[in-house]
Amino acid sequence: MADIALEVERYEKKIRNCETMTDLLLTMSAWQNYARGLTEEQRRPVDLAYIEVEARLLKTVSKTPW
Repeated sequence: MADIALEVERYEKKIRNCETMTDLLLTMSAWQNYARGLTEEQRRPVDLAYIEVEARLLKTVSKTPW
């Protein structure tokens, strides 16, 4: 059980440190792969971190690619 808590904490930190949407999406993909067998309560800290970081990064996304 402690291993799961450490892994959840590691993913939460990793998501909070993302600087680009690409980094965030890649990290979230890895998290979703890992979190398949976890309960909603175990997934909650990382999912909330994702929402916060996504909101922050969306402000920096260009409206047009050129």
